[in-house]
Order: sequence, then structure tokens, then C-alpha cells
Amino acid sequence: MSDKKLYMGIEVADASLKVAVFDVDERRVLKTAILETETSPLDDVFAFESVLEGWMEFAKIESVDAVSVTVPAFRSIVRQVFVPAEAAKTLDEYLKWYVSLITNADPGAYIIDYQVLSGSESLGFTVMLIAVRHQWVDNMRKGFRNKSLAPKSLDVDVLSVMNLMAFAENMTELECVIKADYAGVTLIWLTKDNLQALRCVSTLPLVNKTKEEAYKILVEGIVEQIKVAQEENSAIVTKNVNLCGEMALDPEFMVCLRKALPDCLLTSMDSFSNIRLPVEAEDSAAVLSCAGAIGAALYALEGV
Repeated sequence: MSDKKLYMGIEVADASLKVAVFDVDERRVLKTAILETETSPLDDVFAFESVLEGWMEFAKIESVDAVSVTVPAFRSIVRQVFVPAEAAKTLDEYLKWYVSLITNADPGAYIIDYQVLSGSESLGFTVMLIAVRHQWVDNMRKGFRNKSLAPKSLDVDVLSVMNLMAFAENMTELECVIKADYAGVTLIWLTKDNLQALRCVSTLPLVNKTKEEAYKILVEGIVEQIKVAQEENSAIVTKNVNLCGEMALDPEFMVCLRKALPDCLLTSMDSFSNIRLPVEAEDSAAVLSCAGAIGAALYALEGV
């Protein structure tokens, strides 16, 4: 594959890497895979790099032109925050103060970014706050021995999934994406290039439950968060619901969710309008789990 222009996206989980390799010229995802690392890849960069290099050798990928990393919302801070009018002119300082309220970390422990969703200086702003541990960013920047694998960007999966939808689909109206992973479920309402709302459902209450009990509790939580989000913003009502994540591979979960959302059109994110997916079963098996990684790989296409 040395003659191909390849971009790699990686979603970093608790003890695994979700990987997607994208062929720029063919506009095709060549491979997806889930690689176990045993330790936290964001803390143990040596294990991150070793596992990734081993898989690339196995997959006969000699090199890639760019690597982008994305972090799950549950391993970062992602919040929809209202900034009052009196703080609108000092928005950066207000968000730093807000992060200090919800964490016990030292000042400067997080790198903070945000996206303004709506509002004005006179009325206040609603923003999407994103905060990632400074140490993890430094590890990604400085910890790789093989500099060609050092990530060019580090983001959160919410933005990576938005990037995937914006690039891979011809979006013309509001869509909802449910990213259902065992570490947590994220609900994203978006239009092309714009986040409209964000909600999360924890999976911690599912510990020691049977699968049937767990899915019932989880789906009830998803339905409740949809209801809350729509009560807060009546403009985000949509019947178009796109499913990705680890649980989207489980028919039992899908059946349970369809029963709970009978008026919605649920679509698995295993095919797209503007990009091709792997043909071989081995390379395509993890597509639903690797939606964030695919979206991260597409970051490098900006300006191409």
C-alpha cells in the first residue's frame, strides 16, 4: 500500500484502539479494526505505538500520511453550557472557572476549547465546551518514537462523528446520531457543520445487570434524554436517527431501541453516500464501532 495516500483515524478507548484507514484517492475506508492494548493508550504511549505498529505490519500498511486521534466524550469533558450575558465578553475565563467547578484537578490540567451554538453578547451564549487532559495532549505530541505516527490532531468523538456525517452524507435536514458504546451512550443532534444539541447516558447503572435488564434501563435512559433535549429545544425534533458504536452491532439492543422509538427511522451507519467501505468481511466488521475513527481520519481531507 506504499503507493496510496492513506489517512488513519484512531478512537482511543479505555484499553483499546479503534482504527480506520482511509484511501484518499479512492474515497474509501480500506480497513477498520479494534486493537486491544491492555493498558490505557493515552497514558501508555509505548503500548499505543507498539500495538499500532504490530497491526500495521500484519495489515501490510507500510506507512500513512496523517494520523488523527479522537477521545470518547466519556474520557473528556463535553458539556452544553449557558454563559450569561455578564460573562459573554470574558467567555474564555468563564469556561475555565466552570471547569474548575466540575473537577478537582489543578488549574491548567485541561486544555479547553468550545464552539458557540447560539446566542449573543447581550443575551448570553450557549456553547459546547470541550476539555481534554493536558497530559494526554502532551503524550500524543511528544511520546511517539515513530514521528510519522504522532497524531496531527486530537479531538473528541462528538466532533469526529459530526465530521463523518458532514463529509460522508448529503445532509439536508436535522439528524440525530446515537453512538452507543459500552463505556457510555452519546446522543448528537446536528445539521450540516452545526451541532444543535448533545446529551449523554451513563452505563454505570448497568453493572451486574443481565443483558436484558441492562438494555431496558439503557433504552429508557436514551428515551428520557431525547425527551429532555426536545423540551429544552423544540427545534431538534427529528425522526432521522443514525446508530453507531459497539452496541449497534447487537441485534438485541437494536430491537429494544426500535420498540422504544417506534416513530423514528433508525439507520445503522454501515453505508454512506459519499465514501466507500471495505469489501472484505475482516476489514468491514468493525465499521459501526469505528465511526469516530473514520470521522477522525477524514479530518486530514480538509483542504484536499
